[in-house]
Amino acid sequence: MSRLTQKPPQNVEIQGVAYAINGYYVNALLTWDAFEAAHAGEISELAAAVTAIDNMFHEPRPPVCEETLRAIGDYLQAYSGTGGGKDVRPPLLCLEQDSQMIYDGILAAGVDLDAERVSFPRFMSLLREMPKDAQLCRVIYLRQQHRAGKLTKEERAECGRRGWDVIKLRNRRAEKDAADNREYFRELQNKKRAERGLPPI
Repeated sequence: MSRLTQKPPQNVEIQGVAYAINGYYVNALLTWDAFEAAHAGEISELAAAVTAIDNMFHEPRPPVCEETLRAIGDYLQAYSGTGGGKDVRPPLLCLEQDSQMIYDGILAAGVDLDAERVSFPRFMSLLREMPKDAQLCRVIYLRQQHRAGKLTKEERAECGRRGWDVIKLRNRRAEKDAADNREYFRELQNKKRAERGLPPI
């Protein structure tokens, strides 16, 4: 899609029927989060699909099918610069961890996300146009350096000041696995305690 000759689509055709897209940036972010939650095993893929369709279309909404999910992914990919389909999360960016930095950086550019109904394509443009000295850009740079194993001594010290939890992106799948393991061992321990006539922990 050419940004110069084509406007963002208002409708998308699925199974021969045109459905109206809801291009509000918040809906796109909620869709991202649903896909990521499904990838982490927090919700089912069906739940993620239903959430995505509810967010990305006005009434009447299209059916839950692969063609619909592909249309959502292709729409998001056209403006986010990531892979198509369900792989639409921007690299080195965590919507949950970075929400305040995103808001502050865009507000510094003169756009109040609370006051304006910003479209998803414009939201992504604002992210890309954020000044290099913005806090978010600096954090993303440090994440790139950390992932590549190229942090300098000074940069490592800066990561420590900012907090490594900011630099290291959340691994939701690992967190889910750890929580499941804790619950498994808790149930196992309670079973053994019950056999001994002890109360659960």
